[in-house]
Parts: sequence; structure tokens; C-alpha cells
Amino acid sequence: MRFSCRLVEGPVSAAWCKSQVAIDNTVGCTLCFAGQIRQNNNQRNDVVALHYQAYPEMFESEIKKISSEMAERFELLAIAVEHSIGEIKLGEQSVQVAVSAAHRRDTFAALEFFMVQLKKRVPIFKKEVYSDGAQWLGEQD
Repeated sequence: MRFSCRLVEGPVSAAWCKSQVAIDNTVGCTLCFAGQIRQNNNQRNDVVALHYQAYPEMFESEIKKISSEMAERFELLAIAVEHSIGEIKLGEQSVQVAVSAAHRRDTFAALEFFMVQLKKRVPIFKKEVYSDGAQWLGEQD
């Protein structure tokens, strides 16, 4: 399975992830996930941005571990992960994940597995910025 990941300063877009998983004519399905900054969270309706911090080596190491587990569970051809660091404004995208496989069944199951593991295991720290202040958050959905 082909593996690609990177952290980028600022918002992400789908172009890089898609280019990493469209590897050859064996790909029958590519599924992409885009995480976007939303206005409401934790009973607040005034989120204006999120600020992300991560340690690049730890980020890449844990993403590789999760990807290896995925390779054992699902028949995937490739996975690409791009995550933001720094400030991401309301409506912008902070994470992109793309998986490809010969058949769609494997992409849906693998992407759900990946997102659960990302939230649980990957050391990405986020601060929610409100119209009147900010707060560091723990694990979120």
C-alpha cells in the first residue's frame, strides 16, 4: 500500500491527497474526507477559527502505524493524509484524507477506521477561537 502524509501551514485542499492515491489503473474507487471548521461546538455558536499544533515526527509516525494496521485489515492501494497546523478560519478545511482501492467497500470501511484512530491516537492539539476568547480542547468528534 502506498502511504503519504504531510502537515501544512494553513488550510488544506483535496488536490494533493487525490494526486497521491490516483496511482494507476488498478484503482476502482477513491474516497475522500474533508474536515471543515464549523461555527458551533461545546454549546457555543461563535467559533471563528481553530489553531492546530503538532510535532511532525510524532504525527508521521502515528499515521504510518495506523496505515499499516489498515493495510492488514483492508485491501487498499493507497492512503494520503494532509493536516493543517496554525490558524484555520471558519469554513476552511483542516484535514483531508483520501484512500483508494480496487473496490468501494474497502474504502468506506477503511476511511471510517482511519478517522476514529486519528482522533484517538495522533498527537494534534487544537485551540478553539471564539469571538470573545479561546480554549484548548481535548479529544473531539
